[in-house]
Amino acid sequence: MLPALVTRAQLEVELAAITAWAGRAGWQVDVDPAGRLVTARTWHPRTGVPLWVQADCAGYPSVAPAWRFLDQAGESQKSAYPAAGQQPGISGSVFHGNGLICAPWNRLAYKVNNGPHGDWGALTAWKTAAAGYTQAHTIADMLQTLSVHLTASPAMMT
Repeated sequence: MLPALVTRAQLEVELAAITAWAGRAGWQVDVDPAGRLVTARTWHPRTGVPLWVQADCAGYPSVAPAWRFLDQAGESQKSAYPAAGQQPGISGSVFHGNGLICAPWNRLAYKVNNGPHGDWGALTAWKTAAAGYTQAHTIADMLQTLSVHLTASPAMMT
């Protein structure tokens, strides 16, 4: 893993873009560079359920953040995740049926972290190894991808 100072500096570099994206999207995003955390709040567009998604950015940008949806108690339960949906122009969904954001930019999707993907290679190859899957190389890009997939979600997982 990278030293905390490197991740902190990267989050500080990206802060303006994250803040600008959040303003355009109507999301509330809190970035804690010292704690290496990004926490975003929004609502499910079809159900109105409040959503909290958090990224543990330890090791970023060398490794992808660990993204989780959280319930109101701050726990990452399956019921805190949006259900997968389909929409034109998008193949599949990043919302995995087991309660996981399934994307190369979420280190929790890798087999080494008990995720379903042993085929994506090393955690440090997250920007290049998973050809054909969703790509997002900055925190703002990752939030935008979540937002796009959220628009296709019919409900919350049960």
